[in-house]
Amino acid sequence: MFHKLDPPYTPARVAQLFNLVHSELMGQSMETLLQFLQRANLSMPRLVSLMHIQRQREATISSLSEHLNLSPATTSQMIDQLVQDGLVERREAPHDRRQKLISLTPAGEAVVAEARQIRLNEASRSLSKLPPELLSQLGQALSAACREWQLTAVED
Repeated sequence: MFHKLDPPYTPARVAQLFNLVHSELMGQSMETLLQFLQRANLSMPRLVSLMHIQRQREATISSLSEHLNLSPATTSQMIDQLVQDGLVERREAPHDRRQKLISLTPAGEAVVAEARQIRLNEASRSLSKLPPELLSQLGQALSAACREWQLTAVED
């Protein structure tokens, strides 16, 4: 009998498997992450905004509103709150003083780092339950994919 998890491993099948594993790992950390958001007085869109700004190093209201699929007015209000909370700062773009660039403050960086660490801790806890040989194979496959896509890992 053929099972969806068995070969052949086409790109579509591997994508489904990756999504299945990712959903499991992220779902297990959701409760802990939601508790963190409540303690930090953050909503999920605000956390996603902080993470996007960190990845981009700086963002504009329009790029952020497009990424979040929110109106510029809603995004601007959210950024105002993040500025008041000391998590982001706004400055004029050097090429256009009308445009504002948004970047994380050290406090914003700390919030993003803590949220990522929560996710990593929960994923690590789940992955530690795998047999060592399977964990090694998974690590090798993921490392090979990272090398192929020229992704770099964050050092521990």
